[in-house]
Amino acid sequence: MASDEEWLRQIGRRVVEFRHARGLTQKALARKARLSESHVYRIEQGAHMGVATLLAVARALGVAPELFFAAQALAVTTPFPGYPPLDGPRPQMREPAVERVSTFVESLKADERRRAMRLLRAAFPGREPS
Repeated sequence: MASDEEWLRQIGRRVVEFRHARGLTQKALARKARLSESHVYRIEQGAHMGVATLLAVARALGVAPELFFAAQALAVTTPFPGYPPLDGPRPQMREPAVERVSTFVESLKADERRRAMRLLRAAFPGREPS
């Protein structure tokens, strides 16, 4: 039976294989998975990661998570049909970010606040502040 470290190295190798098959850089994968570039590097080196991270990487690569544990590498050219990619930031990241932006905008002077609100409306059309 393989040790934990061997499994993690195998998962890291699979991430590299799938990333190369998709023509992605570490930076592009990090952006799609909503992770830091250094986190992707550590995953590819066999570092410990949580299940949520494994699922985020699988979604970003368009593969089923169980393919990371396959005995042999599989050539994957199309996304796994039943596994949709992430849309927008992870829910647990969304609320704190909105709170930080709101606090910042509220601390601005009136003319700066109007300018900031115009920029936010231009950046996020169709969304009005609550």
